[in-house]
Amino acid sequence: MSTNATTFDAFRLARKRETLSGEATVSQLPRLAESVLDPAARLRYEIAGRIDEDGHPGAVMKLSARLPLRCERCNEAVEFELVREVPFRFVQDEEELNALPIEDDELEVTIGSPAMALLPWIEEEAILSLPLVPRHADCALPSAVEPESVEADRPNPFAVLGSLKRGGGGGPAGG
Repeated sequence: MSTNATTFDAFRLARKRETLSGEATVSQLPRLAESVLDPAARLRYEIAGRIDEDGHPGAVMKLSARLPLRCERCNEAVEFELVREVPFRFVQDEEELNALPIEDDELEVTIGSPAMALLPWIEEEAILSLPLVPRHADCALPSAVEPESVEADRPNPFAVLGSLKRGGGGGPAGG
């Protein structure tokens, strides 16, 4: 079902195996907007409720978007294809969350609620999908000045010390 809801009942979603789907603009996701160049970019989501094989409530979240990010090398826009699918397990509270063993990296555990905020949850997963350092695949480092040419023009300070040690003069203690 397509939704415009800002909150949903996580446990009902899982129990009834309902699906939430829709789109959000980056401008609706303020923390994500800090990294994306176009506030009108759209993020598509689908959240399918489920009960896992052990009877635990959860959902599978699918996200997709084409997001323009700033390349860390050239500062131009770089198109990032966000495709993320994450299975979740809902728990009742912090106590239940802390009692779970940390063993499954593929399954995210989150505190569900009868009034779970939809967009902040989606936004968090989208942010986790972004590259740490966005850049073009073929983008070279900016080349203002070649470091080799700078070093070639500068005399080696140890060479000067070597000539002083050999008695090459030039210093106040020289004879």
